[in-house]
Amino acid sequence: MKHKYSFNPIAAGIALVLLSSQITAVAQETSEVSEADVEKIDVLGKKADYYSIMPSGENSSAFGLDKSLYETPRSITEISEDLVDKFALRSVDDLVRLTPGAFTSSFFGIKGAMDIRGEPADNYFRGFRRIANPGAFNTIVRGAEKLEVMRGPVSPLYGSGSVGGQLNYTPKSAKVGGSKYIDEVTGDISVTVGSYNQRIVSGSLGIPLEIGGKYGGLQLFAEVEDSESFYDGYEPSSELVQAAVDFDLSDSTTLQFGVQYQTTDSIQVPGWNRVTQDLIDNGTYITGAAPIRNSDNPIGADTLLPQESSFIAPFAPSFLNNAFSNVNSWCTAAEAGAGNAVYNGFEVSCAGGFGNFLADRSLANPYALTDVGTVQIDHQTTFIDDHDYADTTAITAYFDITHEFESGTVWKNEAFYDYMDHTKYQSWGFTAYYPDAYLYELRSSLTFEYEGDDFTANSIVGVNYREEHLENWAAWMDETFDFRDISVGPTPNDRTSPASFDPYEYAELIYDADGNVTGVEGTLTRNFNEVHLSKAANVGTFFLTDITYGNFNLLLGARYDYFDVESENGWVSYLGDPQGNGVITGNDTAFSYNTSLSYNADGIIPYITYSESNSLSTNQLGGIIPTTIENSEYIQESTLQEVGIKMNLLDNHLYTAVAWYDQDKTYRDSQTGALVAVYGDGLEFEMRALISDNLSILATATHTNTEEVSNGALAVINGADFAAQNGLNPQDVYGGRIAGPRSAFVGMNTRLERGGLPDNIISVYGTWAQELGEGDVTGSLGLTWVDETYTDILQTTMLPSYSIVNGSVSYAQGPFTGLLQVNNLLDEDYFTSADLFDSVVVKPSAGRTFSLTLTYAF
Repeated sequence: MKHKYSFNPIAAGIALVLLSSQITAVAQETSEVSEADVEKIDVLGKKADYYSIMPSGENSSAFGLDKSLYETPRSITEISEDLVDKFALRSVDDLVRLTPGAFTSSFFGIKGAMDIRGEPADNYFRGFRRIANPGAFNTIVRGAEKLEVMRGPVSPLYGSGSVGGQLNYTPKSAKVGGSKYIDEVTGDISVTVGSYNQRIVSGSLGIPLEIGGKYGGLQLFAEVEDSESFYDGYEPSSELVQAAVDFDLSDSTTLQFGVQYQTTDSIQVPGWNRVTQDLIDNGTYITGAAPIRNSDNPIGADTLLPQESSFIAPFAPSFLNNAFSNVNSWCTAAEAGAGNAVYNGFEVSCAGGFGNFLADRSLANPYALTDVGTVQIDHQTTFIDDHDYADTTAITAYFDITHEFESGTVWKNEAFYDYMDHTKYQSWGFTAYYPDAYLYELRSSLTFEYEGDDFTANSIVGVNYREEHLENWAAWMDETFDFRDISVGPTPNDRTSPASFDPYEYAELIYDADGNVTGVEGTLTRNFNEVHLSKAANVGTFFLTDITYGNFNLLLGARYDYFDVESENGWVSYLGDPQGNGVITGNDTAFSYNTSLSYNADGIIPYITYSESNSLSTNQLGGIIPTTIENSEYIQESTLQEVGIKMNLLDNHLYTAVAWYDQDKTYRDSQTGALVAVYGDGLEFEMRALISDNLSILATATHTNTEEVSNGALAVINGADFAAQNGLNPQDVYGGRIAGPRSAFVGMNTRLERGGLPDNIISVYGTWAQELGEGDVTGSLGLTWVDETYTDILQTTMLPSYSIVNGSVSYAQGPFTGLLQVNNLLDEDYFTSADLFDSVVVKPSAGRTFSLTLTYAF
């Protein structure tokens, strides 16, 4: 059922744009700025802060108001493109080097989004939230003019979002504003070559425009990568194109619009399987072939088809896809004496053939490996298959019209569009398809200032409309990792077949006289066992005011949201039984607010913040899960308390920020629908200092603790640990997967520390810049130390602490620049926990890598 609204938000947005256009009828000639003036500002800035180390001045993108990061009473880190280049930042995972509170687990090697304060962070593009991207494609940080990492809930201006934080991405094409003030074409072209056949070509172009006496600029940026990598068989390629136009329609009206286009084929790479403490400590890998399950069926002869990885029968529940898995054993809590296995002192009952073996060890073990042994394995060998594939196209566009009235009030109308088409297959048993996912948002706001006798108030008020159309197709029921021997590579007995849209292409259902399905004849291909067809509409109104009274500052913000959602569970089981209850609809409202009080004591600003926020509980793509609508639990609540102090001293040569936070939230797990409560607290430190004209220092430190409670969340058990607790060897378990609700293995309502998140992280980086001959030489060197941490919430395997040293040196003379970067200078071996299935896979580190970038500017 479609819901009708009392007003048409699209028409309202168009009307706002048209009205803004009419304002330009009173256009006047824009003031001119000479190229010499622009160059002078640039040169002086670089002498004081060559690397753009210090936070910039007033910045409206962080919270929506013109307020410096130093004065904003929230924990925020700004990373300029200079820092990305000079500190050899390759991905969002590397932002941990310069960002307190950030540490990102491996989402099967895809570096699409950050984890902040123990929670997945949202990706924003110029202040608008994008389609969720935890594991679809890599976010190219080299394409950013600036990255802002804000910890805690988003500003009311920007809508609902993660309690952990956000990464706000400002594209390089945003430099277009400067292109208005030059009288000739400028640009650069860069070529990067590096270890493991790294090949990247990029370039930018700034073009001044003048139409009818109105001044504007066009900015272009493009990057193409076609590289191999440290990991055997992983060869990522991508293309990124950005274009932006900024035009002064009059002295008081500005038009901006732009687009970003990205394609990539980066596959997911989980890393190592068959995880043991001996593997982490000594590199000793348990070898052995998977049980023989592949038949001689010519259809999919090199993969495990559904009738090989499962036993399909009409008496198998339809929510289990009418199938009993041959590669997964589901375990549930058992009464004393009634279980067939134990884990952490709890009796469990494990199903299937493996469960029968656990109950009677005289039976054949369907999970036992053959040809068992051990081998020393290197970090370049991972769980990868040349059958794996991924293909992504992502498009982002924006259109802004801003008008400043004579009173100083600024009226801004913005339109935003984000699109993603993505498909992937991973041979451990996962297929995903996100066809033509898109969202758009319209936002209109007024920014105005009021000056009283004793105070000033800078405020913003506005409305927004957002609509999301997201289809999430996934197949994951027979996911298994440990059955493959990665020292040998994939075989037909450990390669789960991909899903198809017609599982009956080579099969027919069999019916009895009453029309009931009794079986299947022929060969089934794999189906999608999760299909969420989701649509969500959001109408919101927001208010934010920044009040200054003497040395005191009060920042108040609030927003009221109306959500109208619908979602359908659209998958059909192997024997033709539709799942779900059709299209489920719902609507609800939510109120979010934040309040911050600070005091400016001549360069030292202590502050306190409290926030309550709301966001949607979603699947991996960001779509609404049908069961959460049925349960009226699709809106998740979160709270934040933060106390901090910021210092900007020594004539802007020393910036320091310290923050303590306490946050919590509840949400529904996207795969199981289980309720999860998360509790986090921590202490964060950031320091940036210009020691001299040549030397600058950056340092960060984080102490964090994140715990959660969930009885029904999926727990995948480490095979070696399960074997040790049940009198077996790891090779007796590695032929399948053991899983169940978490409460079966730890008890009910047990609060556990999240795995993979180190309690402590420290980074220290130094930079040096000086004149050399006719040019400038710069260098950077830094270290990041990461504390030891367990791989998973059940604390089965300890990952040791490690230190990574990275550095760079560059020389610039005239239009030419050469930059040599090195990552992991000391070739440190370390490991990163997986974001999913963290008990059974772990990502080994990449070794030392070099890259050389040559740039010519014109």
